[in-house]
This record gives sequence, C-alpha cells and structure tokens, in this order.
Amino acid sequence: MSPAHLDVTFGIPSRSLPGRLFRAARIRALALTCIVGSLLMVPVAHASTLRCNGSAALCTRSLGDVAFATAHNAMASTADGFVPPNQGRTIAQQLRDGIRGFQIDVYPGSRRDGRVYTDLEGSLDTRAVDLPARYLTIATRLHRSLGAPPAGTPTDVYLCHTFCELGATKFVDVSHDLRAFLDRHPHDVLVAVIEDYVSPERIRDVLRAADLERELLPVPVDAPLPTLGDMIRDDHRLLVMLENGDGGSTMPNAFAGLVQETPFTFLQASALRGSPSCVPNRGGTTGPIFQFNHWVTPAGPRRATLVNSAVLRRRVAACRRDRGQGPTLVAVDFAERGDVIDVVRDVNRGAL
Repeated sequence: MSPAHLDVTFGIPSRSLPGRLFRAARIRALALTCIVGSLLMVPVAHASTLRCNGSAALCTRSLGDVAFATAHNAMASTADGFVPPNQGRTIAQQLRDGIRGFQIDVYPGSRRDGRVYTDLEGSLDTRAVDLPARYLTIATRLHRSLGAPPAGTPTDVYLCHTFCELGATKFVDVSHDLRAFLDRHPHDVLVAVIEDYVSPERIRDVLRAADLERELLPVPVDAPLPTLGDMIRDDHRLLVMLENGDGGSTMPNAFAGLVQETPFTFLQASALRGSPSCVPNRGGTTGPIFQFNHWVTPAGPRRATLVNSAVLRRRVAACRRDRGQGPTLVAVDFAERGDVIDVVRDVNRGAL
C-alpha cells in the first residue's frame, strides 16, 4: 500500500481502495489504534509505587516504627549443625520465610581437626551465658582437647553461640547470603544486631568482602531515623548494630541511645505473661528501636511452638501498653514455628 492511500491520522486507508479491501484494512487499522490508545491510557502509577518490606504503607514510617520478624541467635540452627540450636533453619532459609531481623554472635576462630577452635583469650568463665551446664561441659572439653593453635595462626570471623566448638558458620558466607537476598529484593530492609567478640574493623572487613558495606545505613546523630522508603531510595537497606563495640555511624553501639529492650532470660513460658516481662533492660526507655526479646531458655522447638503464637500476641499487646511503644525487633527462637510472621504483619497493620 503506497503512502498516497493512507490517511494522515494513524495511517487509516483512504477510499481510493476497493470497498471490501478498504473496509477490512480500516477495521485492522482501527483495532490497532484502539490497542495503542489503550496502552497509552494505562496508568503507570503501579509500576512506580514503592512497597517496602512488602507493604506500601511501611514506606513512610520511620525504621523504629516498623516491626521486623527477628530470629534470636539466627546462626545457631539445626540445619547448620549447631548444638544446642536456637533455630531450625539456615539464615538463607529464614530470609525466604520472611525473617528480616537477625540477632547473631561473631567470634574469632581457627579450624582444627574438623572443628572451629574459639579464640577465648584464655577465659572460659565468661562463655557460660545461655548454655545449659551439660553443653558447657562438653564445649569446655572440646575446646581444651583441640588445644590452642600455634602463636600467630590467623583466625577467621565465625558466627558461633558461646563456643564455636559446638557450631560455627563463616560470617562471610552468611554475608554473601544477605547480599544475594538484597540483590533479589531491592525493596526490602534488613536489621542485624551483633553480639561482637571481634573488633568493629574485622566485622566491617567481612561486610566489605561480601559487598555489603555500601548498604550500611549511616545512623544520624540526634536526628530521627529515616523511613524505610528513604533507606531504599538511598541504597542503605542494612542496619547493623553492635552490642559491645562501636563502629561509628554505620555500625553504632545498639545500646548507646539507639535500642531499648525487654529482659531476655525467661526460664519458663509463664514468665512471658504479665508486666514483669516488659520492664526496661539494656538501653533504658528512650531508644527509638524497641527490641522485643521473646523466648524461653534453654531453647527448644516445643517451647517455641508454645510461646510463638497466642502468648506472643498477648505479650506484644501488654508491652505496648506498659512501654508506650510497639515492638521493632520481634525476636524469637525457632522462628519457623508459631505465628511470628503473622504477628508482625498485624503489628504493622495496626491490628495488634
């Protein structure tokens, strides 16, 4: 068909064609016009609407006003061979399950005879926290039987709980898992609270090796925390806080004005019921991030199943009343059991 036989508008054929051909060509051209017009009229707002951690409503909220499903001792999983475990699944699987907050411990260690020897700097007594007596005895014997490596032996940074002899994962490997997750989920924000027994510089080196350093959120001094939307737009989607050290604005000490929390030692499920479980612990009452510690020691899957559902819901409501603030890091053992994901979703929807 020559250009002379086309109307100027949308290329509709002119009447110079025979009637039947003209009508068929005109129908096809009008159909094409309708399709193009409908595509041009489709609103594009949905393509640009930001959903932060799965919800557009969370994008305008300050980081401290968003609840994160959090795994306590996230690295200490049955899947990774930890004894005793606090979780059933690896951190990579926890991410897939919806966990967005992680309480982890980092230690220096060196591999010897198939296990990781913990560099305890000569002290065993300080490692007794959280471990039942029989595991402490086993760990101490393993530690002594492995023996210290020769002086000058380099150490790696491991995720361990109290003793690396009872379970250890290289921190850099888990950091690569976090990097891969953030790459696949560009609208998600993660939070990590690290119980640190290595220097902040060594932690930063590991994060840099996994290309995570550029994601670290610089925490503003004497200024409100950013919103989730700001974190995502600025490509600072990982908040890392330290319990012992201080790594500056991008790895601040958690309890130096940033985090407040509940107690974390509860020996039976009944201790999680009532106001005493909500009293301030580390960090006082002024931090914008509320770490809600919710587990029974020693950890066990049955105990977690018992307290991670209705007990959790009731305690969240009770502590909100007592503390005047909703939880940020809802931290549980065996996060795959119970309803922590649904509880966090309800907190963020304002339904709890």
